[in-house]
Amino acid sequence: MTPLLLLALSAAPLQVRVLEREKPTKARLEAPTLTCDGKPLPKKVEVVPGNRELSVGGAKCTEVVASGGATVALKDVTRRFPGVLKVSLEGGVLRFLNEVDVEDYLPSVVTAELGDGKPAALEVQAVVSRTFALTAHRHGKAGYGLCDLSHCQVYRGADASDAAKAAVKKTKGQVVLVGGVALKPTFFHASCGGYTSRAQDVFGDEGAGPGVSDVEGGAPRCAGMPDFAWEFVIEKVKLAEGLGLKNEGHAFEPLRRDAAGRVVELRSFGRRFSGADFQSAVGRAFGWQSLRSMKVSLQEAEGLLRFSGTGLGHGVGLCQQGAKALAEKGVDARGILQRYFPDSQVRVP
Repeated sequence: MTPLLLLALSAAPLQVRVLEREKPTKARLEAPTLTCDGKPLPKKVEVVPGNRELSVGGAKCTEVVASGGATVALKDVTRRFPGVLKVSLEGGVLRFLNEVDVEDYLPSVVTAELGDGKPAALEVQAVVSRTFALTAHRHGKAGYGLCDLSHCQVYRGADASDAAKAAVKKTKGQVVLVGGVALKPTFFHASCGGYTSRAQDVFGDEGAGPGVSDVEGGAPRCAGMPDFAWEFVIEKVKLAEGLGLKNEGHAFEPLRRDAAGRVVELRSFGRRFSGADFQSAVGRAFGWQSLRSMKVSLQEAEGLLRFSGTGLGHGVGLCQQGAKALAEKGVDARGILQRYFPDSQVRVP
C-alpha cells in the first residue's frame, strides 16, 4: 500500500458494527441531529423495528441517522458513540453502524483491550490497534469493516480513560509499516508464553511481525501474569460431544507446531483442524478460558484429558503483558514495538 493510499484510508471514517450481541428490539436515541430517511426528528426518539421499516414515534423509515455524537439506551446497556450512528432493520432487530474517525475510535479500544499500564504500553496499544483498524476488514461482505467484539477489537464507543486518550493523542497517525512501506495487520494477544508466532503460521494470513523470543533473564516477560500456566481438564467423551464428533480415535494429535511451539495443525477424533480453529471450537463449546492458547500439551488417562499450557490468546504479534513489563522497565513505545515487530518501522504516512 502506497503512502498516498494509506493517507486516504486513514482519512476515511471506519465502519464499525456495534451492539450486535444485544440483538436490540427497541432503543432510545439522543443526538444533536436526528433524521428519518433524511427528514428531521426531535433530538430524543424511540426506535423499534416494524415489519419492513423502522417505527420512530409516528414516522416510518428505513434508516435513522444520528449525527454529532449519539447516546443509545437499550434495555440493559447505555452507550455513547462519537461520529455518526446509523440505525436500520435487519432480521427483526435493530442494526447499528458507527461511522467514526479512527482517532476517535481508538481511546475506547485501548481502554478495553489493555486497561491500565505505563504510558509507553498504552501508546504501543494505540499504534497497534490503529494499524489493525486500518487493515483488518473482517466483515467487508456485510458492508462494514469491524465489529465491536474481541474478534475485531473491543470497542465501547466514547467510554475511555484519560490515559488512553493521552496515548492516542501522542501517537496520532502512527502506524506499523513492514519494511517501512507495507501496511499489514498487526495482531495482539494477552500473553505469549515466551514466544510470539507469525500470522501466516497461526491464521494462514499475512501480518506484521516475524515471531520473536520474549524471554528475558531465563523467563518469559509475561510470566507474572495471573494464570500464566494453566490446565484444562475434561472427559474425552465430553470433548467429542462439544466438538460434534464421535468419540473415536485420538482426542488431540498434534501434526505440526510452529517455531514458537504452538500447535498449528492437529487431528481430533479423526478430523483435521488448524490450531486456531480448534481453539475457537473448544472455546465456543466450553468457554473462552478453557483452552487458553495452543502452546499446549496433553496427558490422557482413563478417559480423562488434561491439557497443560502457557499464555493466553493466539500468540501473534504484540504480547500485551510483555509490553507492560517492558514499559515498567522504562522502555519507550518505539522500543517496545521494535521488540515485537523487528521487521517494521513506526511512521506517520
